[in-house]
Amino acid sequence: MNLNNSDLKKLYALKLAKGGLIPFTVMTYRNYKASWHHRILASKLMELESGEIDRLMVLMPPRHGKSELASIRFPAWFLGRHPENRVIATSYSARLAENFGRKVRDLVADPKFSLIFGGVGLSGKSKAADRWETTSGGGYVAAGVGGSITGMGGDLLIVDDPFKNQEDADSKNYRDKVWDWYQSTLYTRIEKGGKIVVILTRWHEDDLAGRLLSSGSENWEVVSFPAIAEEDEEFRRTGEPLWREKYGMKALSRIKMAVGTRVWNALYQQKPAPDDGAVFKKAWFRLYDVEPSFDYMVQSWDMTFSGGAASDYVVGQVWGVKGAGRYLVDQIRGRMDFMSAVRALREMSAKYPQARAKYIEDKANGPAVISALKNEVQGLIPINPRGSKISRALGITPMLEAGNVFLKKGSFADELIEEAALFPAGKHDDMVDAMTQALSSTEKRQTPSASFAGAGRQSGKIFKQY
Repeated sequence: MNLNNSDLKKLYALKLAKGGLIPFTVMTYRNYKASWHHRILASKLMELESGEIDRLMVLMPPRHGKSELASIRFPAWFLGRHPENRVIATSYSARLAENFGRKVRDLVADPKFSLIFGGVGLSGKSKAADRWETTSGGGYVAAGVGGSITGMGGDLLIVDDPFKNQEDADSKNYRDKVWDWYQSTLYTRIEKGGKIVVILTRWHEDDLAGRLLSSGSENWEVVSFPAIAEEDEEFRRTGEPLWREKYGMKALSRIKMAVGTRVWNALYQQKPAPDDGAVFKKAWFRLYDVEPSFDYMVQSWDMTFSGGAASDYVVGQVWGVKGAGRYLVDQIRGRMDFMSAVRALREMSAKYPQARAKYIEDKANGPAVISALKNEVQGLIPINPRGSKISRALGITPMLEAGNVFLKKGSFADELIEEAALFPAGKHDDMVDAMTQALSSTEKRQTPSASFAGAGRQSGKIFKQY
């Protein structure tokens, strides 16, 4: 038989589709365009299929293409390559799981599927959306979390979004229900040598992903895609979006404002904060609208910088003191080089001249900033921290627990609370450091020992009012 170029191209395309998940998806999904993160996800799913790994966890923001690839195209492609195997696919509801099952079934029933995989197709014996078989004796079962899975084992188990919403994830009873179902129902159906893929957006640190990872009982390959990069990666820089073509920075910023910091960090950045932090409890922080007449005000600065896109943040805070109360009035936070940090402190001092004491950690870049501004800005006080960050943080917890710390309502209040809840395990602790320094320094003002640096300096004197 003579084959022309067109025939050869078609045969080659079929070969590619059989051998690769992305080519298969392109062939079966008109106008599908794979971004770089889809290709990484596909490569990991192919490693699962080949047996290089047997436990895969995928953490990805909503609406970024995870289910299309992992819960629809992948199980179809897997069954095409292993038509005698059985797939058990689950989600938070039987209805959603059945919807996935219907789409996978329709792919397997398509004549194009048979061309790709050499005659493999849908059996006429069983074709229900939630339970069907291949022509080679394999099959597919769909079930909701909590539902029974009877009558078959699974060579591939898929869990896609076991939690429907925040309400479910925040319920310990529901989290326990999901965990018990996973252990006693789903996991017991796995065949010898079987594979598991868990695909989800994080809702809670104690969600299914959190429990699986904390249990340490199995070796999970974890692929995590934050919506906005928090460090330089192979295909994007710090601060760049995951799927620029669909969700650019403008769109993600709007989403962040709409959903709030907690949901954003969990669902979009895959960093759920505990309900109560290891050191700081969220409930300890109080919010306020109207500033009281303060007894005095201070500034507190965390001067850690290098100027690079992945460097730590410089944080400057303004605190007001009223009796036992400590009120966060303002905050600046950003990645800065030396000159930007100097300018920020200068501008904050001009904005709040009544905050005469400026506490600056006498480490890292603090001494250089003090040296640059000592003849221009009054009240620069070097603070030499003692003990570890955790011990210093624990030292101010009584003040917080007593309800004496107030944050001005706004975005930086939410961000500080989330960072504090993650402390000391979070990626950044700049705001916590500045807060700890401010609260501990103002508490010690009853018996202060620091002297001012720079203009107006009076060596050895103690200033009780500013």
